[in-house]
Amino acid sequence: MGKCKLTGDEGPFVKAHIIPKALTYPATKGLPFAQSGRDYAPKKRWDSWYDPELVTAKGEKILTDLDTWAIEELRKHKLIWKSWGGGASLDSADHHPLPDSSHGVRIIEGLDTGRLRLFLLSVLWRAAASTMHEFAEVRISASNMRRLRRMILEGNSEPAHFFPASLTQLSTIGAIHNMAPIAQRKIADVRQPHGKTIPIFRFYLDGLIAHFHQESSPTEVASLGPMLLGTEPRVAVTTVTFEASWERLNLSELMREAFERWPERMRRIPGFRDVWQE
Repeated sequence: MGKCKLTGDEGPFVKAHIIPKALTYPATKGLPFAQSGRDYAPKKRWDSWYDPELVTAKGEKILTDLDTWAIEELRKHKLIWKSWGGGASLDSADHHPLPDSSHGVRIIEGLDTGRLRLFLLSVLWRAAASTMHEFAEVRISASNMRRLRRMILEGNSEPAHFFPASLTQLSTIGAIHNMAPIAQRKIADVRQPHGKTIPIFRFYLDGLIAHFHQESSPTEVASLGPMLLGTEPRVAVTTVTFEASWERLNLSELMREAFERWPERMRRIPGFRDVWQE
């Protein structure tokens, strides 16, 4: 029993996934997740991240409705690995690789970008509202948390400059894994690679990566147009192969650290290399 952090009503808590379960799955069906991360020993998990003291049934209904719609849309537009039907890479008809490069771009039409932004904001709110260790890097001020909560309850993704999000998709399938969100800095505008950097929260969702800008102005958001989700009826998604991605480098480093620091623990986790998860 307790107070729902989303709706404010009192009642029994329900199991609430921070990132939808459909987007967090083991590499091999029936085997556990193998979870590891910075500065803590690997362990087995039998479910993706959920918080048992976050929301009541009323709050979970709001989140579930957003999740159900978003997962269907992500699959429809082939934005997540699980929607590729067993394929190893995005079809050339679905994105435009840059010549002699591991990068590319997708321009996606026919998507309710405002509602998809609202779904992502709800994931950001869940991570920040949770007290779980895995989400410790997602720290948001009390005033901004109140604002996020109100936007989710009202179904309103405006204003666009409040935690604007850009999307990157891994265009080839690599290691199936899950990764807890982290705080980083990134170049503010990819068209100016030596320009200023800004703080972001980075979320990984089955081959799709969302960067939430922690600092932004209406002018900056307007200048980036469809490169930020929810500013236009279309969205520009950058792509990069898994092999050339930061994701692969980070996974390799975390796995190396785990085997070096906790070799005995690693040997007790069956199939760790196949079901590895941060």
